[in-house]
Amino acid sequence: MINKILNTFGSNVAVAIFNLLIAIIVSQYLGAAAKGSQSIIITTIALVLVMCNIAGGATLVFLIPRYKDILVMLPSYVWSIIVTAILYFFLTFFSFVPQQYVHHICILSLISSFTAINMMVLLGHERIYRKNFVAVIQIFSVVLVLSFLFFVQENKSIHAYIIALYAGYSLSFIVSILYVWPLLGPKSTRKNTDLKQLLKEMFRYGFLNQLSHIFQLLSIRLSYYFLLGLSGESSVGIYSNAVSLVESVWLISKSIATVQYARIANSNDQIYARTLTVKLLKTSVIISIVMLLPLLLLPAQFFVFLFGNEFGSVGSIILFLAPGIIIYNLAIIIGHYFSGRGQYHINTFSTLIGLLSTLILCPLLISYFNIYGAALATVFSFTLMGIFVSIVFIKQTKISWVKLLPAREDFVEARNLLRRFLKR
Repeated sequence: MINKILNTFGSNVAVAIFNLLIAIIVSQYLGAAAKGSQSIIITTIALVLVMCNIAGGATLVFLIPRYKDILVMLPSYVWSIIVTAILYFFLTFFSFVPQQYVHHICILSLISSFTAINMMVLLGHERIYRKNFVAVIQIFSVVLVLSFLFFVQENKSIHAYIIALYAGYSLSFIVSILYVWPLLGPKSTRKNTDLKQLLKEMFRYGFLNQLSHIFQLLSIRLSYYFLLGLSGESSVGIYSNAVSLVESVWLISKSIATVQYARIANSNDQIYARTLTVKLLKTSVIISIVMLLPLLLLPAQFFVFLFGNEFGSVGSIILFLAPGIIIYNLAIIIGHYFSGRGQYHINTFSTLIGLLSTLILCPLLISYFNIYGAALATVFSFTLMGIFVSIVFIKQTKISWVKLLPAREDFVEARNLLRRFLKR
């Protein structure tokens, strides 16, 4: 399991580095306003994707061990087409995003949704390495095409970024199909083929799980839209770069959670699931703190050098976000414990609490404190989510809250995990 976590961590690091390169290129050559437009595009694609994943996404990891693979995939594909078509008309009539991007957002969302379905099938079979490769090849292709358009063809525009997204998303979809195809053979026929029962479970679990993801994403990214309306695209660009950097702290937590989820979903041992979750939670918190400290020590001049003259305040925004970033590890790891056991409603309530706090606090705090108000609202949202899932976990597993506090052996485990990654 450790090797799968390390591989997932490595792929997530690669994805984060390539995303950082995109942020640097767009920020340096197009400025804060264009970086704001880029953030709105990719955030809206992510929102459309989580809605497509109501009949797909992480729920497939729970269903794949129980149902025939092709029977799981086809309804997910059809649902993605339906959702994307509906959202096209919704985004056309309601100006949440600039109209010139709407059709691109919907097409890219559909391709991304198909790829996400294939990746979840791979994860459901615990084909962790292949799933990770698909994620890396997607963002690597985007960076490669964007660099070619910017520096060879000198097409320095948001349109070039959109072309790069088409290239990366299309390639990753093709690769994911090639990986999934062999899994649809005779072995999958030994699983349940009851379509009616599958659809019932798919939408029941999927709705609860994806509703949680929708609330979660809105809790984290809704501030972008409030900033866009109250402060303009430049504020979105500056804030989004700070968020992108600070979210890199979650690389190890999300890597751990991915493998944890697949392991718990394929096990019926509740004691094992509880013990595994507590152990991984403490490790992820320790490593997140270690990863966050260097970002807090970087001077403002570093961010000006990295992104351009408009981005000197990125460091101070990271300082505001830091407490929430650490606390949110609780929601990531414990949340995947509940997902692995099919208790998606708990995560839904958690993220709903976070979303409601964001909706209430963002307009108020941004009006008074601009970008820093968005950071404060985000921290408060993360804190509420982390506290809620921790209380439910402690009550359900009947463990003492003291068990969640890191001990000496947890620091040793975290250190060894980092060492193993660095050696790889």
